[in-house]
Amino acid sequence: MRKPRVCIAINTFYPIIGGAERQAFTQARVLHAHDYPVMVITFRQKFTWPPYEVLEGVPVTRIGGRLLSERELRFPLMKRLCYFLGLCLLGWTLWRKRSSYDILHVYHMNMFALPAALVSFLVRKPLIVGVRSASTDPSKGVAEDLTLLSGPLDKDASWLRVPGTLQLGGDLNDLERLGSLGLSLARFLFSRPHVVILVLSSSMKTYLQTRHFSLANTHLIPNGVDVVRFSPVSPDLAPSELGQSVVCVAKLCYRKGPDVLLQAWRYVQKEFPHAHLRLVGTGPIRAQLQRLVQELDIAQTVEFVGLQSDIPPLLHNAGIAVLPSRIEGMPNALLEAMACGLACIATRVSGSEDIIQSGVNGLLVDPENYEQLAQALLALLRDPSLAAHYGQTARLHIEQHYSQESITDAYLKLYQFLLDDRLRSDKQRYVKRCPNPLRRGFERILRYVWNSRIY
Repeated sequence: MRKPRVCIAINTFYPIIGGAERQAFTQARVLHAHDYPVMVITFRQKFTWPPYEVLEGVPVTRIGGRLLSERELRFPLMKRLCYFLGLCLLGWTLWRKRSSYDILHVYHMNMFALPAALVSFLVRKPLIVGVRSASTDPSKGVAEDLTLLSGPLDKDASWLRVPGTLQLGGDLNDLERLGSLGLSLARFLFSRPHVVILVLSSSMKTYLQTRHFSLANTHLIPNGVDVVRFSPVSPDLAPSELGQSVVCVAKLCYRKGPDVLLQAWRYVQKEFPHAHLRLVGTGPIRAQLQRLVQELDIAQTVEFVGLQSDIPPLLHNAGIAVLPSRIEGMPNALLEAMACGLACIATRVSGSEDIIQSGVNGLLVDPENYEQLAQALLALLRDPSLAAHYGQTARLHIEQHYSQESITDAYLKLYQFLLDDRLRSDKQRYVKRCPNPLRRGFERILRYVWNSRIY
């Protein structure tokens, strides 16, 4: 049985580090380790990055450096034009490399997926399109003039305003901006045979339905986690032995809700003045969060650790993990914390609702409700045995449902099914084109070849 050659197309990739980038790189490395031919095609966001390199055996091609480098510094019309030309270059690159892959896997269902879907249609290659971010709230879309939660502070303070325009509506926002004609084209390209829409959580199916984009060829495969690298430091170590230490691993941006956590921490500090909160990561609102910590008078118990590459030791030195996101897809940080046996608190958003069963293997609270979040933190800090129970149950749940090995098996089966189905369809299509006098003989030959797997 021939192994499919996979091309992963993703908007951003290493050295940019995020959830989608980490999952794409992990998947590419796993495919390479299983002797599956794999390559990555991505945008060259900075001209200083190499246009081609091999990362841990995975060939990575970066395109559009002259178009996309420092694109954010240009005026809006030029930014859009450069991105459009970048999409055209992506389509040309995928067309030029069409003989080097059997399956095209696109990581985001946005405008980046359109040229890939068009090339897939023209060259008759199976296509997988992933949905990685979702919001079931139809009112959320492109947002401006957002502010961090002020709590007891002056809500009109200028330093609380979040700069720029943010997309809070999920992956489909870009396609919806194209209007009805663009959406109709996307539906046509994504609903063809041999195309699979991949969602990470059950909420994403609801998200597609609310956006009138529910397709029959939708599959659910969640993110996975390396349960060997991310494992409890000791099976017998209880959170009480780690002290009153809480960790949040997340990009410091509005979507992840770190301001919600800091408002909740103000309540926690009053009852547990020796508790310690570590924020692991960096992002565009870090300076605002540091000022928020000062204004809330919680600076002595909050530590900004910054961007870290070695996450397991930070998780091993905590007893509770928190993810206060406003919007998610399938949070890797939550999977990793639960795999390390931490008691976890998260918000009721996509992905987190699938991973955590509140009151069984963790706690869920409403997004932006810092009072609920504070009560959840206090409940675990007051009862270390409950936190230990949640951590042990969480670890078992991750081993059973979200290990990288099981998720890899699901992907490999999907890849193989798409390739076999494509080959089967091509053979049937070829037979139908044969002249009638020769058709029966060709059918016999092709049936023999198919059954014997000698191709």
